[in-house]
Amino acid sequence: MNNQQSAPDNTQPLSGSLAPAGVAASVPNYALAKPGQHTGETKALLALIFGIAGIAGALFIALIGLVLGVAGLIMGTMSRVGPRRGLSTAGLVFSSLAILASLGVWTYAVRHNPQFAQNSTSAAPGAVAPAVAASDVSTPCYSAGFVNQLNVSNGADSCDMNAFNGSNLNSSTEAYKVYAYTAKTINAKDYASIFKPALEKDVATNLPGFSVDTETSGSFAGSPAYIVNSSDKAQGVAVVEAAVLHSAGPGENVFVMAHVVNGQSADLTTLEAQWQWK
Repeated sequence: MNNQQSAPDNTQPLSGSLAPAGVAASVPNYALAKPGQHTGETKALLALIFGIAGIAGALFIALIGLVLGVAGLIMGTMSRVGPRRGLSTAGLVFSSLAILASLGVWTYAVRHNPQFAQNSTSAAPGAVAPAVAASDVSTPCYSAGFVNQLNVSNGADSCDMNAFNGSNLNSSTEAYKVYAYTAKTINAKDYASIFKPALEKDVATNLPGFSVDTETSGSFAGSPAYIVNSSDKAQGVAVVEAAVLHSAGPGENVFVMAHVVNGQSADLTTLEAQWQWK
């Protein structure tokens, strides 16, 4: 009697096998990467890259750093629900730093750009030299003094001058502004007919909300002048502007000066009292 049993046939494939083609059956299904996981990792990585690149870019162009920082912040926020939360957190941190760096560079540029320190109430640009605390100023055309110490800006060899009591013109409650130019067609006979419309236009164009209170022909430090007083009652700001005809210094013969004050009446008498032509 043959007691041997025939060996089982192992040549048939396993029915209902869960192992995907090309993957060893010993790898559990839960360990296989899903498309959503790769998407989250990619966004987290992009957030980190955008943040680091944004910090570097902000040192050269603030706008680049700001754009990359915002993009990294968005990517980092979207990837917070993924498995790589540590990577997304790093991306959020660096992206936030990129935004802060960009805003810091932008603020520094604004504060140190002379164009942003100019007072918009005048019809022509004034001196852009760094301001220094002083109670007087001397130019090739004139010397002048102030009752109080002000921040005075006067370029070398220039008859233009700014003087203000704040950190810059726009943040001050009192300011003086003088600029000079040459006009060959103006003389003592017709100066009023030329200065009058020019100053009225300056108020209408550069002082929105202001109205002319008084205007008159007069003099400043012994020279012919046309003087216009204007104010913004709602804001409590007064401005007096004068166009003065005087030949001085390196050829200038017209001097436009302004006194701007907050909450008081503006006048040029204090400046005139300590003014000396050269």
